[in-house]
Amino acid sequence: MIESNILGAAVGIQNQGVIDKSEGTALPSTVNGVIAGKFRRGRMDKAFVVTRDNYKSLLGHDPSNPSYQAVEDVFNRGVSQIEIRRVGSSGK
Repeated sequence: MIESNILGAAVGIQNQGVIDKSEGTALPSTVNGVIAGKFRRGRMDKAFVVTRDNYKSLLGHDPSNPSYQAVEDVFNRGVSQIEIRRVGSSGK
């Protein structure tokens, strides 16, 4: 019996291997994140931690700010807490 990847007209078994697409690159929901951005409120001297429950009060509710939207997106993906490094004001 001939075993080959390319048989052409020969008699035998053609082996193309197995392609496994069952795994993904999704992050675990318990991973903590770090975001540097511009927010209305928060410490400027060092990084601080926010959670799903307190981020609106600590950062200042600003849904039009891309940095704030990134924080909301991370919490919507299931991350439990984020370390924030504020680099400036959102300008409002």
